[in-house]
Amino acid sequence: MKKVLIFLAAILHVTVHSQKLEIDVDVEISQPEEQPEQSLGQLTEDGGLEFVALANKYGFQASEETIITEDGYILSLFHIHGNPCKPMLLIHGNTATGDCWIIRGNSSLAIALARRGYDVWVTNQRGTRYSRKHIFLDPDLQPDLFFNFTFYEQAVYDMPPIIDFILQETGQKQLTAIGWSVGTTLMYVLGAEKPEYNDKIKLAVSLAPISVLQHLRGLGKWGAAIGPEGLGLLNLADVQELLSYHQTTPVLQAICLQPGGYELCFQILFFSVFGYDPDGLEPEFQNTLFGHFTGGSSRKLFSHLVQVIKRNKFAKYDYGFERNLIVYNSTEPPEFDFKKVTMNSALFMGKEDFLGTVADAELLKGLLPNVVHYQVLPYEKFNHIDFVWGRYAPDNFHPYLMEVLDKYE
Repeated sequence: MKKVLIFLAAILHVTVHSQKLEIDVDVEISQPEEQPEQSLGQLTEDGGLEFVALANKYGFQASEETIITEDGYILSLFHIHGNPCKPMLLIHGNTATGDCWIIRGNSSLAIALARRGYDVWVTNQRGTRYSRKHIFLDPDLQPDLFFNFTFYEQAVYDMPPIIDFILQETGQKQLTAIGWSVGTTLMYVLGAEKPEYNDKIKLAVSLAPISVLQHLRGLGKWGAAIGPEGLGLLNLADVQELLSYHQTTPVLQAICLQPGGYELCFQILFFSVFGYDPDGLEPEFQNTLFGHFTGGSSRKLFSHLVQVIKRNKFAKYDYGFERNLIVYNSTEPPEFDFKKVTMNSALFMGKEDFLGTVADAELLKGLLPNVVHYQVLPYEKFNHIDFVWGRYAPDNFHPYLMEVLDKYE
């Protein structure tokens, strides 16, 4: 545990220091984020390709659409062209991007779905690598305003225009949605806060669901315990963006792609956070992964997740007694009403998942009104990231998912 904390502290020190230096740069307008300088000799070809290029490489026509939200965020929406009668929306988790669904190449879920004829659409939530843009806010010069969001804003402001755009483009009344990790959180918040969208989702598939967080394991449990103090210090230092692609990815490449990097980054860090599965995440994969990860997030989003854990309530952001009265007309932030999440829900869990634990999924199953499928995957070491990055996902996960999807086509 001591080695993990030292490693995390080193990454945060470098990335925070880098962020502070960049804020002083004179930038006139907000620009799309450039790729960091990469040692391309250490990355695989797929590690250096973005989503559309990866889809093309594996045999599919793809494009990138632009969505502008009600509050001015400019989002990138990836699209692998398929049968418009079968729209499929993939929603990534916190600190990832839409790339997470395709960087396993022929073994990735995005390609597997495209091969089955689905019209695949892939989100990039606000604040991440591909959606670090706004119509008037500059994320580098105005981070306190740009990164003033949690999963609530991602659900209530990002998801509706994305869903409406897809349904308009395909001419359908409903789509199927697959969320992973905090991507599942967005579906629950959307259904609770904008109930009309329950009818627009034919089936909501939750991979490693995150909402009830009472049984965390591993480093996440320790992180939640010290999270309020650590995140509070970052706020005092005016650090609002965390684990950005531009700042953190070069650090991870410099550390993890060196001799001994797999032991440090995967064996010590990743498996302590996500669950232990060295068979599913082999050393060679990091030369692809660290061309895409991390994708960026906000300090406030992490704070919101810690609040859910510490308060043991799936609720809106807690601003404190006085501001809660102003924002919510209540001293306590309102809880999200699971009874309003009436969309058909399918839940998939891994036994070795330290974040979206089976114990918490059992509690969630009793709260959601329309759970049509609930499955703990049989592979004993299946962890949190095996859903998107697992080497053997085509064998130990995809068949179970496809069986459920087929029932709703």
